[in-house]
Amino acid sequence: MMPRIRFCRSADGARIAFGTMGSGPPILAGPTWLTHLEFDWDVSVWKPWYRALSANHTLVRFDLRGCGLSDRNVEDFSIERFVADMDAVADAIQLDRFPLVGICQGGPMAAAYAARHPERVGRHLLYGSYAQGGLV
Repeated sequence: MMPRIRFCRSADGARIAFGTMGSGPPILAGPTWLTHLEFDWDVSVWKPWYRALSANHTLVRFDLRGCGLSDRNVEDFSIERFVADMDAVADAIQLDRFPLVGICQGGPMAAAYAARHPERVGRHLLYGSYAQGGLV
């Protein structure tokens, strides 16, 4: 099953691609490293995760700014911009309160989002992520 792909604008005007798959209560998953919505759904590493998460839920994913179908001509790749992008996706789908998943590079973004928007994040799952990345 292929995701339904749509686009929204982040606070700085960057165009962010997001996709939904499955049906049921929503789960928002932060992007991993080097995402591409059209291809990630069939990558052997991610396919089991996406199928499991979308089996009884609507899985919402998005491409990082600079990757995949999102705007590539952007200059700001800060955690603040990534959190704003996640917020734009949540707003575009009109999510009020939802589980948030952060895998790999999506972990710090999801953690920062949950810290800044605790009223929106019902549950928070981090897997295979890091706190400081290259600073360690």
